[in-house]
Formats: sequence, structure tokens, C-alpha cells
Amino acid sequence: MIEVDEKKMPWSKDLTMASLLATLENVDFCSVVRLNGRLVSSPKFAETIIPDNSKIQLLPLVAGG
Repeated sequence: MIEVDEKKMPWSKDLTMASLLATLENVDFCSVVRLNGRLVSSPKFAETIIPDNSKIQLLPLVAGG
């Protein structure tokens, strides 16, 4: 199992961040995630393997002025 924004989800071997996000709704805002406390940006989603028992937090891109 993995936890995405405090919601339990099934885990599978070789699960990447890109494949996980493809299964979720309303994640277009997501250009950065926190995977077990480590920040991962969208260029790395396809190569980032999610380990079992991971905690993932989806982070919106925030801009200010």
C-alpha cells in the first residue's frame, strides 16, 4: 500500500510517479510531489519508482509577486 495525500492506494512493483498520476483525477496542477519527504519534479516523474509503503504528497505550483 501507498498513501497519496493521506488516502490509501494499492501499490505495484515498478510503479512510477508518472503512472500513478495517470490514474488520478484533477492532478494537472501537480508539477512537484513529495515522496517520503523528498521533492520530485515533473521531469523526473517517469523515472521515479515508488517504493511500497511510500507517503506521497501532491504539491501545487505556487507563484507569487
